[in-house]
Amino acid sequence: MPDILFFDEISDAEAHLVGGKGLSLGKTARAGLPVPAGFVVTTQAYRRLADRGIRADAGFVRAVAGAYETLGNGLVAVRSSATAEDAADTSFAGQQETILGVKGDEPLLDAIERCWRSLFTERAVAYRAKQNVDGAGLAMAVVVQKLVPAEAAGVLFTRDPLDPDGKRMLAEASWGLGEVVVSGRVQPDRFTLDRDTGSVLTRVLGSKAIRVTAGVEEHVPAELQRQFCLSDAALSQLVDLGRKVEAFYGDPRDIEWAFAGGTFHLLQARPITVAGAAEREQVRQGVISSLKATADPRGTVWVRYNLSEVLPEPAPMTWAVVQRLLAADGGFGAMNRDLGAKPDPALGSLSGFDLVAGRPMANLSRLPRMQFARPPIEYPLGTYKREPHKALDPKPVLNPLAGQGCVFGVLTLPGTILSLTRLIGTTKKQSAVFAQKFETEIAPAFATAARQARAQNWSQMDPPALVREFETWTNKTLVEFARDSLKPTVFAELAWTEVFDQLKPKLGEERARTAVGELSLGAAPPGEVNLPGGIRDLANERISRATFLERFGHRSTNEMEFAQPRWSEVPQELDKLMHRAGWGAHTAATADVDKIATEAKISGPFRDQLAAKVKLLRTYLGLREAGKHYLLMGFAVIRRALVELDRRFELNGGIFFLTPADLPDLLAKKDLSAKVTAARKNRQTELSLEVPPVLFSDDLDAIGRPLPEPAGRDKLTGVALSAGVAEGPALVLTEPTAAPPEGGYVLVCPSTDPAWVPLFVHAKALVMETGGVLSHGAIVAREFGLPAVAGLPNATQQIKTGQTIRVDGGRGTVTIVGEA
Repeated sequence: MPDILFFDEISDAEAHLVGGKGLSLGKTARAGLPVPAGFVVTTQAYRRLADRGIRADAGFVRAVAGAYETLGNGLVAVRSSATAEDAADTSFAGQQETILGVKGDEPLLDAIERCWRSLFTERAVAYRAKQNVDGAGLAMAVVVQKLVPAEAAGVLFTRDPLDPDGKRMLAEASWGLGEVVVSGRVQPDRFTLDRDTGSVLTRVLGSKAIRVTAGVEEHVPAELQRQFCLSDAALSQLVDLGRKVEAFYGDPRDIEWAFAGGTFHLLQARPITVAGAAEREQVRQGVISSLKATADPRGTVWVRYNLSEVLPEPAPMTWAVVQRLLAADGGFGAMNRDLGAKPDPALGSLSGFDLVAGRPMANLSRLPRMQFARPPIEYPLGTYKREPHKALDPKPVLNPLAGQGCVFGVLTLPGTILSLTRLIGTTKKQSAVFAQKFETEIAPAFATAARQARAQNWSQMDPPALVREFETWTNKTLVEFARDSLKPTVFAELAWTEVFDQLKPKLGEERARTAVGELSLGAAPPGEVNLPGGIRDLANERISRATFLERFGHRSTNEMEFAQPRWSEVPQELDKLMHRAGWGAHTAATADVDKIATEAKISGPFRDQLAAKVKLLRTYLGLREAGKHYLLMGFAVIRRALVELDRRFELNGGIFFLTPADLPDLLAKKDLSAKVTAARKNRQTELSLEVPPVLFSDDLDAIGRPLPEPAGRDKLTGVALSAGVAEGPALVLTEPTAAPPEGGYVLVCPSTDPAWVPLFVHAKALVMETGGVLSHGAIVAREFGLPAVAGLPNATQQIKTGQTIRVDGGRGTVTIVGEA
């Protein structure tokens, strides 16, 4: 295999050698499009020399010098072309290195090495993790291309992402090289263009105070700042280039171009990785149609509750597999039947949760059927319609027509209602003996089997065997073991209710609830499954990293998501974990049972009853966490099978965008790349849709409808970059920090380049002072599903860290709704 390929030597057969960018440039050059001459240093050279150093092979050095001489030994652009770049679903916009204005043999070799090293920078690793792209097996090719002495440069979307009719193109441009546009360092000129005629429909003059020429940054004269950098005639030429590129590829493209001497030069043409307005509306209608099909004719309320806290945005594979845990015929239903309930058999594989635009939401009309075919309880949907906020903590009530039983509470995940008299006896009887059996028999047997499975040599299994392991462990974990691992939650809720009911007549409702909370503080997972204790011991150097990983390596953040690596796979995450945790010696004080009993004036045998109930409460609160710990051992085995299948079939994380139903086609070696691409894009589009926390079946058009603006606060209006609405505390920075803080913030900054990507990973939204619709920040924000707004001069002064702000990326507004 060659170390160097010129553009005219590149075809699809060389894709693995030249990466995404190199392949695109080679194919478009061979098609006769105006691509500046260049060559690609292939992935073969990277794999051979990246660790040894580029100058370790004199023959390779001579080959690079010879190829460079063929280009004329002048100024060149040196750009990364990793094997996952410029794909149909991940652009990798700016994630690896680009060096402009390189001249001379030695600087060229240095620039190639910089590109190689950029494959594993913090920003590139963070981007791949966010996009579920497996870093194993990636390699870096490098494009070396004659530098166009651009008078103006910029980007072109051959389909304006904000145009629902698909009749417009969108261009952004600035003086000099295009680096200032894609990095967001200037507010570029913006043009909407008629894709059929090439005429200019709208134009907005940007603020173009700087430009880069041949790698040198300079100030733009005032008279040029007041001028558009492209004429109408030139823009018509740009539209023509866009049509030719789109015709060549057969789909919309995101184009980088340079304009010099009256001619446009094509520098890059990658797929548009985000949905436009028309596609977004199509996806929205699809979500609405699917919900209509599952809604109860009498009305349905969906609420972001319970499961969404531990599995906020599941990948398609994750959601499909987790259904075996939640379903009426899965682990959840099996647990209910063990405790005397009779789930509605008509539910089958359905659960009490639906995926609404990529987010799990409880279906309050269906939840009661998880216990009964004809439920004697219901949620007060009429009340929730009048007062939606009450649905955020839903409480069932007796159905007066059924008149059966009494309510004793609502359970959290696994979240069932065991409130009827005919179930309490069975539940109490099992709770008295279950703890010992779970600790001494059920959990150890499962843990041993899971450890043995993980210790297998997975690389020796053929793909059918891997699928069998996946199916076996899905059933073993999410049905067979889950039916027991979920029970401590039920027993803990029952004990909590009994303690509360005993204290309430003596202390009153509010104090009784507080007292039960105090009494529960004594709960902790038993022995070596106590994760908080393990983190504390690790932080205080009482145990080694190896010991911690042996006990807890199957755990992780967002650990119910199968696409999320476990700590054993990324042990460096432990540094962030300890930093975030800030574990010290402090432990919460445990309330004394006798003290609470004395306060409540409970004595004699009633005091003994209270002590026994509190003991059960603490036991099952601890076992609830232990159950999750062991359940996640099975999750780690399931993930291991999926990761191995992903590696075998070179899907680069695509396995998580398939479902179990696709595995037979995978084994048959069918090309599923288009399906993966479509699933990635569909999920990202769904997650860009606004969804209210309480959704009613008679108003499904609320999906995608911007939430009402808060009244009476400051509002800033800028450029809408990425649709969606998010609210959170502002994090105002003028430079990227090395370690991202805890998630949940809205990032406010002057502009972004790829060094900011680690901060994107944990952000809820993005606000920039400068930057256009096609800037690096806008592209990556849309791929990450972050609402984003730019064009807000002095935003970093107007907004203060800690202020609660609301970003509406569709309207282009930022509203300050609360003070720091």
